[in-house]
Amino acid sequence: MKLMVTKILNVDKVRLYAFVFMFLCILALLSFLSCSGSKDENDKEVGHVVDCFASCYFNLDFVGAVPFCTIESKKWLSFISNNISQADVDIIRTQQVGATHEIGEIEHICDTFVVANCSVFNFLRVDTLGTSGCITEQAVFRIPVVKRNGKWLVKMEGLLQSERQNHD
Repeated sequence: MKLMVTKILNVDKVRLYAFVFMFLCILALLSFLSCSGSKDENDKEVGHVVDCFASCYFNLDFVGAVPFCTIESKKWLSFISNNISQADVDIIRTQQVGATHEIGEIEHICDTFVVANCSVFNFLRVDTLGTSGCITEQAVFRIPVVKRNGKWLVKMEGLLQSERQNHD
């Protein structure tokens, strides 16, 4: 009788361990899927914000860019808009099409901070304030984006600078 009870208990232990193992596997799988879905959703939201911001910013619609930025970024938009000269506006008016862009890789620094790589084409580059800008065919900008109160926003800590291109 004791042998039969031991066998039954051992079978139940095996079933219990198998059940716990399966439960943990399912839990890990669900956790992985929910995280990857969340990252995809975040990338989609970030991409939308960067897309709207870049369309406005690189076509000199700084008022239109405001809703896609943090509060502290507004001073930089105001600064650049106050330093666009009539010569810059005239250069823009000679262009048949506005600046365009493509959003590349989105680098996740942490849950609330990412950097979007954005290639911009045919935009006005103002290298030195007080001098006329020139149309630049292409440059890559790294645009920082933060999540505040559940909303992704571009965070400017200065004027956007393009990445140095290596022409080797």
